[in-house]
Amino acid sequence: QINSIKIIGNPKNKAGVIAFTIKGIHPHDIATILDEDGVAIRAGHHCCQILHQKLNLTATARISIGVYNTKEDIDIFCKAIENCRKIFDLK
Repeated sequence: QINSIKIIGNPKNKAGVIAFTIKGIHPHDIATILDEDGVAIRAGHHCCQILHQKLNLTATARISIGVYNTKEDIDIFCKAIENCRKIFDLK
């Protein structure tokens, strides 16, 4: 668990595609910072603007995790998220 991350939907029902937000950071900023740290994610509406409107979200960040990812990949993602929080001075 990482402070400030809100997973969209029920985390227990998630598979390899996880949409999320971090309070205080726009998803496009998250994607840019993670890209600089070598982590590729998507940001935006993900072809579901109506759902975003219903959830009162302007956009979400989305990570895809599959069998080809390693624990090290997940650790790098978590460190990159912490870097986002530091850049935006989130506690």
